Amino acid sequence: MIYVMSVNHMEREELLKIIATKEVVGVDLSGQRLEKVDFTGCRIERVNFKGCEMVHCRFRNTKISWSDFRYAEIQHGTFEGAEIEFCDFYRAFIDGVVIFNGSSFSNCSLNKTYLGECAIIRKENLKDEKILQQNKDAYRKFLVDWHTYGTGERTNDLNVRSDWSPEAALDLRWADAETIYKNFNALWTGKGYIADGNWAYVQGKRMERRRLIAELDDPSVNLYRKLANLWRIVTNCMSDVFFGFGESMTRMIITYILTVFVFAWAFTENVSLLEYGQALAISLKNMAGMDSEMLQGVSPLVDMLNVVQTTIGILLTGIFGFILGNKIRNQ
Repeated sequence: MIYVMSVNHMEREELLKIIATKEVVGVDLSGQRLEKVDFTGCRIERVNFKGCEMVHCRFRNTKISWSDFRYAEIQHGTFEGAEIEFCDFYRAFIDGVVIFNGSSFSNCSLNKTYLGECAIIRKENLKDEKILQQNKDAYRKFLVDWHTYGTGERTNDLNVRSDWSPEAALDLRWADAETIYKNFNALWTGKGYIADGNWAYVQGKRMERRRLIAELDDPSVNLYRKLANLWRIVTNCMSDVFFGFGESMTRMIITYILTVFVFAWAFTENVSLLEYGQALAISLKNMAGMDSEMLQGVSPLVDMLNVVQTTIGILLTGIFGFILGNKIRNQ
């Protein structure tokens, strides 16, 4: 059964009767104050909570889809075990003790969502550890088909028809994703969830790279900025590939080993009668800043290789210590 009505013309008792059926579909609750309303176990679809003030409301084990939580104020409630899909939390204010244990957010917009002191959506709550803006097809569906599957035509906080363009929003999705992840990084790190914060930091840097690449095709971006972006893209890629932005011990070790082998090959190519096994020993010593007696009276090129590798080795050792310290701290 489908209900389409506004709480302005509906008493609390009528709303409770609908909730008792466990099927809350197409109900308009926008701008209302809901206090101690229990939606536990309900299927909630196409419900308009826009601008609602919800206090001590329960959404435990609910299945919520295509519902509008924009500008809502949610305080002291629970979404424990809830499955939330294709919902919009743009500029929602979630504060107080709001529980999200076991809940799942899939294809939901968390752009500019405020999460307060004790209302924390964790990494584990993001289905497949991704946010909506990373999936172009799902984001397009979310933007374009909202009037069909959602709560109707989008309006802004003044209840005026939104002047945004879905295509423009798609073009800005990497910038939005970058902001969301960096906000998560600040939130989780500040609350002591260091591992989650580090993960969000890495995701934020990857979204930053995507944004910079997208700006290369933007005619409104001037040439100087595009050239600066190219350098930032290169350094971003190198930091990701070689070190995982300072968070991947595996990438760090692989980078260290490859450096040893590459310089060993360079020594065998430039020093006559030097076997590859000897070159490996020299390369390992260089990484630790140790001189080798095998390289005496060599060409300036080999001397330069020694200096370059020793410098790289010192830098890699410092980065290795930084990553190791992070891993220990995360434990």
